[in-house]
Amino acid sequence: MNKKFLALVALIMLISASAQAAVSIQDNRATADYWTGRNKPGEAVFVATADLDMLNLQIRQKSANTIVDLKNYPEKVYTQWMTNKITATMKLGGFDKPELPKLFKGGVALTEFSYNQAQKNCGLEVLPAVCVVRYALTVDRTNIRLLPEDAGWFESETDTHYDQLQATVIDPGEPVAVLIDSQDKEFVFVESRTYAGWVKNSALAFTDKVTWLKYVAPQNYLTVIASRKTIPQGKAFYQMGGRVLLRAADLQKDGSWAVNIPTVDANGIFMEQGLNIPNDKAVVKGVLACSENNLIRQAFRFLGEGYGWGGMENNVDCSSFVQDVYRSVGIELPRDADKQEKVMARSVSLKNMTRDQRLEILKKSKAGSLIFLPGHVMIYLGNDDNGEPLAIHALSSYYTFEDGKTVKHYVRKILVSDLHFQNKDKVEIIDRITSIGNF
Repeated sequence: MNKKFLALVALIMLISASAQAAVSIQDNRATADYWTGRNKPGEAVFVATADLDMLNLQIRQKSANTIVDLKNYPEKVYTQWMTNKITATMKLGGFDKPELPKLFKGGVALTEFSYNQAQKNCGLEVLPAVCVVRYALTVDRTNIRLLPEDAGWFESETDTHYDQLQATVIDPGEPVAVLIDSQDKEFVFVESRTYAGWVKNSALAFTDKVTWLKYVAPQNYLTVIASRKTIPQGKAFYQMGGRVLLRAADLQKDGSWAVNIPTVDANGIFMEQGLNIPNDKAVVKGVLACSENNLIRQAFRFLGEGYGWGGMENNVDCSSFVQDVYRSVGIELPRDADKQEKVMARSVSLKNMTRDQRLEILKKSKAGSLIFLPGHVMIYLGNDDNGEPLAIHALSSYYTFEDGKTVKHYVRKILVSDLHFQNKDKVEIIDRITSIGNF
């Protein structure tokens, strides 16, 4: 291998490590024990398991249709419904406009032809008058795209991390309502629990509604509580909050769980694969007790892992990190940070407040509360021994300003930090907070 290339890789790694160290807390404050040990009341359950359905209904009602009631999804949808859903998804990336975006595909500028073909592939001009909804389950970790296009579209010719077509990722065994096929038949437009968009046809196992509903509203299931797990080993990739249907409600005699994993046979026909998996610290029956300290413990299970825009690279971004942590205790949040901010049961606005006023509100907030600012969300940990508020979050980047130069540092990690790192406008995070909320 070229020595210059190796030196360049080493330099990039050094710069990345330095960027992370500059903003990341590295001492005992970057441990779950530090925070749970000083918050003994945080072991108390703040939402009983029996009350989770009501709380999640309230969240869904506040979510402006970003959390879908799949259990009551219509069996038929009509042209305007489909048009609205597909157009709304395109708008998330600005892809509903005729103007060619300044993006790069495969390292070269996106062409007018490629852009028009991707838009045309949505089939908006040839939608049927009525569509009978089909039912499917994901068979692995599955990308949801803003357009029916597999190749990434990036903001620079060298970027590989921030694909502008990437909406989110959903776990194996997730039920989706399938509306239409793309024009090339490679993709289908779906609604999942928290996102609508295009998924590869090959990522789905199509089934009947009765079977599908078992996964929509499971009675007996395991929740993945590790940051990541493959079931069976090396196959289907789950992240925290993913659910696995139980084949038997109780542990087997050998201490394992008997589960069903949706898959397809050699002919592409749906089948359930029966497996036995260990009763280890990666899964729990039902969900974890909904307590402040469990939220903190779960958040720290991601510490040090990579940042993944829209779930890319088998990682999480800021809002999916929060969504996964809260789902592990049974609270179903919307996927995006701005939508999460709107569904908090209790929320305090910090807009137009002084630094001292902000600090006072933070000091009184519960551990595990969510701190919101434009385009970002963090999990509040509490105040350290010096009275400094700290948070754990999935951070993409921050800025420094030295000798008249503005430098953007990519961190791309889940880390613990204070609230003093800056954005490109030289504003510290604490002064950009819009609200802090909890349940």
